[in-house]
Amino acid sequence: MQQIENYIGGELVQPASGTYLDNFDTVDWCGLFVIADSDDRDVHLAVEAAKAAFPAWSATSAEGRMTF
Repeated sequence: MQQIENYIGGELVQPASGTYLDNFDTVDWCGLFVIADSDDRDVHLAVEAAKAAFPAWSATSAEGRMTF
């Protein structure tokens, strides 16, 4: 079963709670993967990472933002 992490600060990270939610296929109710059960701690980390990345990101051209 695939485990989906949070993407914060350019990295995949586990949720602060360490817990995951089951995601089911609604047709046959078989588990497909588990999703990070994020909480306010994860949101805080994501907001801080976004604030830190903003100066460089905002100075990047539209073409540069599309490059992975």
